[in-house]
Amino acid sequence: MARIPGVGDSLGPYRITRQLGAGGMGVVFEAVEEGLGRRVALKVLAVQLAEEPEFRSRFLREATVLARSDSPHIIQVYSHGEHDGVLYLATQFVPGGDLAARVASDGLPPADSALDLAAQVASALADAHAVGVVHRDVKPHNVLLRAGQDQVHAYLCDFGIARDDESSLTSSGVVAGTYAYLAPERFRGEPATAASDIYALGCLVWFLLTGRAPYDGGPVQLATQHEFSPIPQLPGAPAQLNAFLRRAMAKDPAARHPSAGAAAAHLRAIRAAGGLPSGQFVAPPQPPVPSYPSSAGSAGSYPPAPPTSPIPSVGSHPSAPSYPSAPSTASVPQAPPPQPVPRPAPHPTPLMPPGRDEPRRRTGLVAALVVLAVLLGVGGGVGWSLLRDDGKGDGSTGDGGDSPSAAGSATGGSSPGSSDSPRSAGAPGPIDGPIAPADVNGDGFDDTILLDDLDDETVVLLSDPRSQSGFGAQQRWSTSAYGDALVVRGDFNGDGWADLALAEPGLVRVAASNGARFSKPVEWATPDLPDEFRVTAGDFDADGQDDLAFLTGAGTGAISIEVALADGTGFRTPESWAGIDGWTYEDMRIGAADVDGDGRADFVEMGQPPEGGIDIRVFASLAGGTFDANRGWFSARDWSWNTTRIGLGDVDADGDADVVALRDFGGDGLGVATLLSDGTRLEEDDEVVIGDLAFDRTRSVAGDTDGDGTTDLVLVDRNTAEARRYARTSDGFTETGSTSVDAHVDEDGSILVGVSR
Repeated sequence: MARIPGVGDSLGPYRITRQLGAGGMGVVFEAVEEGLGRRVALKVLAVQLAEEPEFRSRFLREATVLARSDSPHIIQVYSHGEHDGVLYLATQFVPGGDLAARVASDGLPPADSALDLAAQVASALADAHAVGVVHRDVKPHNVLLRAGQDQVHAYLCDFGIARDDESSLTSSGVVAGTYAYLAPERFRGEPATAASDIYALGCLVWFLLTGRAPYDGGPVQLATQHEFSPIPQLPGAPAQLNAFLRRAMAKDPAARHPSAGAAAAHLRAIRAAGGLPSGQFVAPPQPPVPSYPSSAGSAGSYPPAPPTSPIPSVGSHPSAPSYPSAPSTASVPQAPPPQPVPRPAPHPTPLMPPGRDEPRRRTGLVAALVVLAVLLGVGGGVGWSLLRDDGKGDGSTGDGGDSPSAAGSATGGSSPGSSDSPRSAGAPGPIDGPIAPADVNGDGFDDTILLDDLDDETVVLLSDPRSQSGFGAQQRWSTSAYGDALVVRGDFNGDGWADLALAEPGLVRVAASNGARFSKPVEWATPDLPDEFRVTAGDFDADGQDDLAFLTGAGTGAISIEVALADGTGFRTPESWAGIDGWTYEDMRIGAADVDGDGRADFVEMGQPPEGGIDIRVFASLAGGTFDANRGWFSARDWSWNTTRIGLGDVDADGDADVVALRDFGGDGLGVATLLSDGTRLEEDDEVVIGDLAFDRTRSVAGDTDGDGTTDLVLVDRNTAEARRYARTSDGFTETGSTSVDAHVDEDGSILVGVSR
């Protein structure tokens, strides 16, 4: 009869020297390979499980999974097999222990080192996702460390519960993973994806910076908090760091980083920007568990989570810390400033019933019941593992290279779960909502970008809802207004900050935001475009990176719409997604936004029909890389095309983009009409007239300037250089604040940068 070996026994060529850890699924040993004399981590599957076909498949698949990757941050597999009825897996051995044990013994690393470790883990995930593997259990115990000359190297281990894209081993509905690091959709029984790994990475970053998981409590409490509690923020931390946490830990998988590679790049950009404290952050108190109304209408709530024991900081132990610390002059922040409100998920979650008239939080009790059903219906526990180390570290890791893998390693077309769905693991969908963002610094508020043609510079009027005007500082972000290029905004590299795309007939460049300024423009494409064209930005393929659509056909009596998809470092060659004979280029104004709520930006056109007035037509984006036949969504025969401009944004926070139309009311002022989308058409909801603004003397741009999930308007009076903020209320758009703009707004070449030119 097969039996688990012990210390002193041999298993094939491996002589066992000591036990490192044990759990219900098996045992991990340190062993020496005879003949070579090298130390290995030897995982052995429990005998009773080795007799079950499903567990045998899982165990052997771990070896295949790891063998597929040559990542410097994933352990190397030496061998695997069966000996005397016992299944084993031999991997490289790393003596440094796991991250949880290191923090417990040495305290927290400096913030810069913490982000370096997190970026290495993100790179490991990117490499795993690139070969079609989702880890499913990212947590401190599964990050092993080895001291290097200049940095601590991190290795992601224990892929024993990882699910191969081609596997159906989790079809039984078992929820694998550790509660404190489990994405909210996983508690609902949804399959693990690259996006759920990214959520766990965000939780890991919080642990590295604070010494605790973002939420605490029992299984149901944790499920409730992951689903409904605010995303935690670090008081006084750089805006880019809190923006990373908001994005990586977004409740909606579609709102997270488009790939683990993009998350790694975001972390490295935060380090490069500087401003991190030399010590540790002061974590805010744990939030209470949210309360929900019971079905009878009485108030009901879960008990608050128990307090978390504090983790000692570096320097509180006699032994010297083993984390290298980058020089920094920043002090540790103490008093928390007012925190921005995180944007809501842009689309209904699977718990939301069909229809858009119910707020997401009405399902709180339902969510808790669903979570409880999932937890109790899978055999009495969350997850299975080849080994449960119980905090002792399993030693199952290996050496690797000194540098993280390339940031784009998971974005080159081989993403896991690739399918036509925008919700697939490799293509989690739009970032912050149905329209390209204008948030240049990652604080959660869309900003106002102005090209000053006379001074040849680009200025940004930051949004600050804490101020009386709703505006913050005005800053110069570039010493160029980019000449004759058509400039549109969007997050083209997927890092969470709004960038600028500069389009010319034979050249498209991107001036990327680093959170403090726009970088020097870099060539992204050399498209073959005519001298006259129009351009708009939107995420047409739902990969989390905004793309460009070009309208051409001036003077030809026919139009063509070509789309250049972004891949994070460039735009692909534009491909024709639509073409129509008989349409007049000169009678079209364009935009891009997700008006039908499927996660992909659509091409929106306002035209001038032969019978007069205006009509708005939509070319819906399809999963195959084309547009559907255009359909009429709105028409108004009494409107004038010459004196109507449209803006796009989610006015009612339902996940679909709506249309805001500015109209010329002559001496009566500027009209602002709201056209709401129901996913298939637009319907006029209200219209207000601003008496002291004139249509031809007002510049406009739409964006969510206060981070509440609804689109606001910024109108700049060319006569007075005054910027006004308008938020939509029950009475239509209403002014909420204003400020002076120190720029030449009346120059013909001075524009507010939007999603279209």
